[in-house]
Amino acid sequence: MCDTIAFVSENGCWLAKNSDRDVDEAQLVEWHEATEQRGLLSATYIQVTAPKQRYACWLSRPSWMWGAEMGVNEYGVAIGNEAVFTKLVNKRTDALLGMDLLRLALEQSDNADQALAVITRYIREYGQGGRAGNNGKKFFYDNSFLIVDCHGGWQLETAGCYWVAKRIDLDNPRVAISNSLSIDTEFDLCSEQLADKAKRGGYWDGAGDFDFCQAFSTRFMPWAGKAKQRRNSNLMCLSSLDQQQAIAPQLAATLRRHKNGQNHSGNADVCMHANSFLRPSQTTQSMITHLTSQAPKVWMTGGSAPCVSLFKPLSSQSNWLSNRDFWQNWQQIYQKSEKDPLFKRQLVALNQDLETRLWQIDANKADKYLDEWWREISQLDH
Repeated sequence: MCDTIAFVSENGCWLAKNSDRDVDEAQLVEWHEATEQRGLLSATYIQVTAPKQRYACWLSRPSWMWGAEMGVNEYGVAIGNEAVFTKLVNKRTDALLGMDLLRLALEQSDNADQALAVITRYIREYGQGGRAGNNGKKFFYDNSFLIVDCHGGWQLETAGCYWVAKRIDLDNPRVAISNSLSIDTEFDLCSEQLADKAKRGGYWDGAGDFDFCQAFSTRFMPWAGKAKQRRNSNLMCLSSLDQQQAIAPQLAATLRRHKNGQNHSGNADVCMHANSFLRPSQTTQSMITHLTSQAPKVWMTGGSAPCVSLFKPLSSQSNWLSNRDFWQNWQQIYQKSEKDPLFKRQLVALNQDLETRLWQIDANKADKYLDEWWREISQLDH
């Protein structure tokens, strides 16, 4: 389960995401330099062709796969993906994961239009599929994406090799996706002969306008995952953004939302905490990015639970979160906060004091503040 939101204004575009995955699945924050690589590229399960030149990018990558849950490249293209459970999910053959498609697009695109073209081309040529969960051996899904640059971008939803895309711009500035299809009859682009192929496949009866969501949606997983409730919650938060105030803290508050205030309630929480068979997912990484004509600004938590985590600014020269042990070290802090209410209150207060400064500070100057923050957390822990 995941949630991704985008907001376009005269001052650029924002994208924010909570990545909800297996509770013990480390998600690494990595800066990848631009490279030139010849030959085939090995994604998670299959090899694919790729252009020689690959762009630099920040990625948040589940440790066991090649692809990434979210990221931003050097040209200010940002993407977040969502699992969607359609009638055409491939459960038999290995292909490209949605996370592979996301990374391929970031490494090959200098604008959102190009990223859309990259993802849809790879879907057409290689398909999507393969086990997508670390613990769930039978966890398969298709994907939706928010793809943006400083001008706006695209909401892309897929079902097997079929897809539709809806433009994100000043006329459609507030967009949210969760774990269900949401594009119906209104889209700007689609896969070749989509309606005819859907009709021949028995997914549409040909009556009225073609509805992508109605044709390919399934019911159980979106219902069990409370996808519509989370999407509606995020759209409500986007509609109430105060553009006279700083946007990043407001998006952080959105990613930290629980349906019932501070209490963990279930799959309708945007900030998700694993608790049972019906709630196996946990928010294991969060990202906010602001895209303008200047270099993109990127903040990530680096670990689980944004409600008790700190959004940290990133730059290619400031690799504080790239410490591969940070995710596991933070997991111990998070687990203690779940068991010790006093520790949790102290931790959140410490985060709030620093985060106000981190929204404004140059990312290259943040390391000394983060070093001190970690020392103070260590003192709380004892």
